[in-house]
Amino acid sequence: FTCINSYAIPTYRVMRHTLLSFIKDSSYVVIGAGLSLLCNYFFHFYVSRALGPKDYGVYNALLSFSLLLTLPFGAISLAVANETVRLEKEKISDYIRQLLFFNITFAVFLFVLLLINIKWISTFLHIDNPLLILITFLIPVISLFPSILIGVLQGLQFFKPYALVTTSVQLFRLVFGVILVILGLKVFGALLGTIFGAVAGLMLLLFFIRSYLSWPPFKRKGERIKQTIKKSLSYLGYTGAFFSLMYVDVPLVRHFFTAQETGFYSAAALLGKVPVYLIGSMGMVIFPKVVEMRRQNQAHFRFFTIALFIALVLLTIIAISYILLAKLVVKMLFGSAYIPAVPLVKHFGLSAIPLTLASVTVRYFIGIEKRRFLYLVWLCALGFVVSFCLFHPMPDWAIWWLGLWSFLIIVSVFVGNLFFKD
Repeated sequence: FTCINSYAIPTYRVMRHTLLSFIKDSSYVVIGAGLSLLCNYFFHFYVSRALGPKDYGVYNALLSFSLLLTLPFGAISLAVANETVRLEKEKISDYIRQLLFFNITFAVFLFVLLLINIKWISTFLHIDNPLLILITFLIPVISLFPSILIGVLQGLQFFKPYALVTTSVQLFRLVFGVILVILGLKVFGALLGTIFGAVAGLMLLLFFIRSYLSWPPFKRKGERIKQTIKKSLSYLGYTGAFFSLMYVDVPLVRHFFTAQETGFYSAAALLGKVPVYLIGSMGMVIFPKVVEMRRQNQAHFRFFTIALFIALVLLTIIAISYILLAKLVVKMLFGSAYIPAVPLVKHFGLSAIPLTLASVTVRYFIGIEKRRFLYLVWLCALGFVVSFCLFHPMPDWAIWWLGLWSFLIIVSVFVGNLFFKD
């Protein structure tokens, strides 16, 4: 009875409170992710029909390339969230001023670097229009600001504003992008709508953290920025690997196959990666909670296993739905012209399970400061690229390689945790 009163009951109460908080916050994030996906799909459904398979393949290749350029943003955002959790409230304002100065400096450097390599990028993607390449460069440069600053909301565990920001980005992209495509700007208009969405998200994000903003808005020097950058370099193994797995497949398919085949694959990827965005968003909630639980010496691994089980159940339901309803959904949303994408959608439903679980698992181990094994994640992502480049008789091979290397990420993370101690 002494053991129960001193350990079991308090542990149960803490775990119950944490799980209830996790379910509530996850609801906000998952609903926000669902609304974002809904806006994103309405946008892509219209654009895919308005542009046709050929131009839609060009647009999606450019968009995927721009998203690949945002690889460091996710790592820095994670480091910002980690740092914000540890900061006292009165020190957050000064930290945000340092972040704003860093964002401007990094944005200028990134844009100049892209301009230097514009000819090589244009040749690789087989796109001769320099205006499309330039507007593609602007997407990661402008998206840098909301992508990094949203880590502050995550660290403060303001998940309701977090969901509103992510939803507003896709909503404004939908509105402006569709209008510009209707006006006849085609691929250029669809890309420009993405920039308008990022600007709208930044304005809303600054509104939610307005109580932490101070004058002057920028601060050049700061030790915490150095710590954030140092920590983000270790996180880059996670974000870089998963961003590569999520977005490098479309440019690779565009490189090895025709524009029409890329259009079919892009439509399938749009549906097939829903579970990764939707259920994988639970990792946004898991990360700051695990960091906080570790600081308070709470049972974070038990919390993680319950969260992982919930994710697995939801992913299995979605995969079965994809197998049964793929043809109906593709025909209803994309039209009869995209019927060849139906088998790809079914394959994506299965491959999304290990990819999503790998994302949630790695976020947990990063949250408990287990990071030295992350180079194994990079090796798995590189293995996916090499495997597809060497063996690609059909576009759907990219999906199977994606599922296989995602499963190997899960295995490598647990094995790495056993052999490497931080």
